[in-house]
Amino acid sequence: MDKKIRYPRIKPLKIKQQAQIISTGIALPERVITNQDIIDTYDIRATDRAVQYSLGIKERRWAQIDQRIDSLMAEAVLQCLKRANLDIEQMDRVIYSRLLGDYQVPASAVKVLEKLGAKTGIPAFDITPACSGFLQAMDMGIRFIDSGDDYVLLIGGGISSRAIQIWGRPNPKTVFLFGDAMVAMILGVSSTKRFLSSYVLTNHHLYSNALIPFGTSILRKDLDGNDFSVFNMNVLDGKMILKSSIDYSQLITKNLLIQTGYTLDEIDYFITTDQSTRIWEAQLKALDIPPEKSLSLFYKYGNTVSAMSPLILDELIYTGRLKRGDLVMMLAHGAGASSAGMMFRY
Repeated sequence: MDKKIRYPRIKPLKIKQQAQIISTGIALPERVITNQDIIDTYDIRATDRAVQYSLGIKERRWAQIDQRIDSLMAEAVLQCLKRANLDIEQMDRVIYSRLLGDYQVPASAVKVLEKLGAKTGIPAFDITPACSGFLQAMDMGIRFIDSGDDYVLLIGGGISSRAIQIWGRPNPKTVFLFGDAMVAMILGVSSTKRFLSSYVLTNHHLYSNALIPFGTSILRKDLDGNDFSVFNMNVLDGKMILKSSIDYSQLITKNLLIQTGYTLDEIDYFITTDQSTRIWEAQLKALDIPPEKSLSLFYKYGNTVSAMSPLILDELIYTGRLKRGDLVMMLAHGAGASSAGMMFRY
């Protein structure tokens, strides 16, 4: 890093009531958008071949203009509940890691309860750590289980394409990157220890490197009321996101292994955010992890923000590659400003 920062020490997970992953669920918009679709629609000087070569992406899912976030959330949650044979009324808490909600306030996590017909005012709230958000929600979830909750519902992802589609003038440097997706997970009580270690960090020096300008900052600027660019992700230094992903992967992996006493060779699967194929490959190379022990879905889903890592986890589970008892290291990096990692037995 260009600016020195002292990262927090990892602390043992002092948990008495253990948690486990009960189920996951996903929701993807039906509409598939290819690189050529974007090139043609927005008159961008690029070729599909060049985009695939530089980013490693072929297509992504974009929601329809009128599709609400709570509808996508409800679809993922319903699949998750069905797989677990549980009802929304059995959830003690709902945490949604989002990029943008249908509203800034109230929390989208509250709206999904209405969408699902919940009869109980279940505690529900949103968090916004970007791509690292789902891991941070998992960290919070296992602590809520320890404090007495029986089931915690986690949701991550959202609709990133809305401003691009409405404004019609996307940033050619980032328009190919983002896709829409939603993931849900239910955490429940376990009779055995499954979550072994957790580590979360932030780097305030990178606070403004990658951001969505919408917020009180726009009140200090002369912006057109129809300027939807304030809802788009702005990246000051893409190379810094690559560098921070590599640095954090090494730092978090070292801490998790020291805390648990395991080695990388003992890990069955390594899951991490794949903001691009290059970023995913760079993390594997830095840690000397064989590709067959990991997975990237960037080529067909793009950067789905907080949904990236759990989408991969869901894919591994429901294709049969990941078995109960397998040891997983799961990481996520949030635009350089935050990062998180966990080790657990599925």
